[in-house]
Amino acid sequence: MPAAEDSTGPEEGVRQRRTRELRQRVHLAALELGERYGMAAVTVAQISAAADISRRSFFRYFGCKEEAVLDGHSRYLAAVGTVPFVAANRAEALEAIDRLGDVVLACEGTPDLAEHRRVSRLIEADPAIRAYAVSQDRVITDKLRNRLAEQLPEEDPTALELIAHIGVTIWRNGWIRWSSQADDAAAETPAESHAAVRALFRDLAEVACALPDPEGGRRGQAPR
Repeated sequence: MPAAEDSTGPEEGVRQRRTRELRQRVHLAALELGERYGMAAVTVAQISAAADISRRSFFRYFGCKEEAVLDGHSRYLAAVGTVPFVAANRAEALEAIDRLGDVVLACEGTPDLAEHRRVSRLIEADPAIRAYAVSQDRVITDKLRNRLAEQLPEEDPTALELIAHIGVTIWRNGWIRWSSQADDAAAETPAESHAAVRALFRDLAEVACALPDPEGGRRGQAPR
């Protein structure tokens, strides 16, 4: 999310930095323990001890141990509820979701590629983390759909559901593309990977629109 105007002076900046550093410490502790033992066997108490914080402090920043591993999901979910969101039609709805992603990407800075790959591998290997990731995608989709419904109250609910799903799918695949690239000087940034996935989606949408309609003619233009 965009940095707020500095209304509280340097002290607020220090507090924000400490919070970010603490969250990262807890995240890395949860990730390491999950890799070592599997998340089903890991407790919040173990994560808290590894991060050198109290159990009470853990719940000040994370709702559960899975959230500590998938910290990026919580940041995107928070953005869905707070970033300004304006759309007058379907195309603008997709653009609004893209802009929301850009805001989150700007706040991410330059993520650690090796760390991101560790999280991806854990999602693939650990049923508890995978199930949580799927459930969070569903929560994000629902929140996006509800925000779209506020902007487009007359729109077909099925269209809003599809747009929300497309937005989450593009977001997820942007990170997959970034995580799977080679380690070299020409590697994409997260923003470049997400932009490439968005462009690919629009190319595929054009292909879909060019397909013949079962009743004859073309399928039309999308999204409008």
